[in-house]
Amino acid sequence: MDIDRILKKPLAGELLTQEEAAGLLSLPPQARAAVYAAADRLNREINGRRVSYVFNRNINFTNACTGTCAFCAYRVAPEDEGAFVLTPQQAVLLAARTPGIDEVCMVGGLNPAVTLEDVLAIFAAVHEALPHVHIHALSPMEIEWYSHRAGLSVRRTFEKLLEAGYGSLCGTAAEILVDEVRRVICPTKLSTARWVEIVRTAHTMGIRSTSTILFGHIERPEHVAAHLGVLRDLQAATGGITEFIPLPFVPYRTPLGRARGIRRMVAKEDVFLLYAVARLFFGRLIPNLQTSWVKLGLEAAAQSFDYGVNDLGGTLMEENITRLAGGRHGQALTPGQMAAAIRRAGRTPARRDTLYHYLDAPVQA
Repeated sequence: MDIDRILKKPLAGELLTQEEAAGLLSLPPQARAAVYAAADRLNREINGRRVSYVFNRNINFTNACTGTCAFCAYRVAPEDEGAFVLTPQQAVLLAARTPGIDEVCMVGGLNPAVTLEDVLAIFAAVHEALPHVHIHALSPMEIEWYSHRAGLSVRRTFEKLLEAGYGSLCGTAAEILVDEVRRVICPTKLSTARWVEIVRTAHTMGIRSTSTILFGHIERPEHVAAHLGVLRDLQAATGGITEFIPLPFVPYRTPLGRARGIRRMVAKEDVFLLYAVARLFFGRLIPNLQTSWVKLGLEAAAQSFDYGVNDLGGTLMEENITRLAGGRHGQALTPGQMAAAIRRAGRTPARRDTLYHYLDAPVQA
């Protein structure tokens, strides 16, 4: 593999192939320095020294789910004693608990007790109480679930969500967009093609989405490269993806971790390599690459700015998915803490909204 030739391509505006990406992802530690340097250079050309973050709050409106995702430690069965469903009023109270937020991120499970009308009522109540707050909500899997149960097309479901104040789509439920992997880690989830179809529908309606990958479990480099290829093709067609968010698998309390003997998270050096390859693979098509402080810890997340990352993510305020899987890095930061971490890393903090409009709002402590 001619690494020098490959690394010159994205810097010259050319696209890497999936085979080249898989090759870079397979490099041993001693051969990665040039990949890191190229990713950092490309990121600086696109984003300068700016690293952004969003002041947001997570709200899980239900924890009950009929899914069988092996990587999840959050879900409970709908009949379990601990199952809950928020009322619209409870959702409003949670969203209002953190004054000044720019975004509320709302997802739930596949709960038979929750209808599309219930979700619409929650979103409408939050939008009415906090009209300035962007509602970033639901995964493509949840869109599939609610549209099917309501007997509506995906497009009509999105139309009803927009009428209730909906803002943008969470690009989660992607995991690995390779069906042979999905059949093992999330066998009841929608297929790769259906995930793409739902996200593409959102984009054609002017609804933006994030994009993600869950890695560090059973996938191989060629699976990651194929996943990146699916996202890049979608972005080239629609331009609707705001950011790419690689999510390292947290195995400690999950069925997948127990079944496969995965006792620790992927090494941070391998996380940094995926960041760097993603930056090079997407080039300028997806300009924003987000790290995960809740998965890696704030110090390691700040280190990732040297590997192609330009976004620190959200303050979160209430993060349950990683915490219940055994995550050890907390579930809330203040805007002031995020800005300070960015400055310590030698970068310039920039508060943004969900759609990457940069805000002049003062940083809060």
